[in-house]
Amino acid sequence: MTVYNDTWRNSVWLSWFYIQFPITVLIDLLETIYPSSLYLPESSPLHAVWQVKQWYIQTYNDPILKWTAATGPQHSSWIGLFMHLEFFFLVPVMMYAMYRMGIQQRGTSGADELLYFVYALEVAFTTGVIFYDSFFWDPAVYSDNLKWTLRVQFYAPFLFVPILGAIDMGSRILQRIRNADRIVEAAKKQK
Repeated sequence: MTVYNDTWRNSVWLSWFYIQFPITVLIDLLETIYPSSLYLPESSPLHAVWQVKQWYIQTYNDPILKWTAATGPQHSSWIGLFMHLEFFFLVPVMMYAMYRMGIQQRGTSGADELLYFVYALEVAFTTGVIFYDSFFWDPAVYSDNLKWTLRVQFYAPFLFVPILGAIDMGSRILQRIRNADRIVEAAKKQK
């Protein structure tokens, strides 16, 4: 029998997924998953999103969002890998989580908690790599002030919120393990 963990923290997770999902599928992966006919012509449905992304790139010169499959060879090779992880792992996990916690309004099972734990570690790790990499960007192209802005305003939330999420899910998993151990110990004493 599955035991569902229903806590206020699930609402925080759900809010996080609701915020991250559109950013991921409309900004991060725009040129990766959509044909250009959906965002390049001015009359296309995603043109406004493409314009916002172009404004962000022109304003902050963020090398992560400048990456596309076409420009891939000009950038660090790991950026493409991270984009694929976003598409093949993060997007499905976010969709599943929004369905389970948002539509079904169910608490988390042990399997859910393990999945969200891995999700949180993956987001924190990939953002941590980007955060660390920013210390080595060319100072002629990226001023210290610009790097600070990117780190604090754009990268830090995607680093620290998932770290807190991993701690939350890790503590839930640990509690399940402790409860299972107590049940096993109690059963041994009854024999």
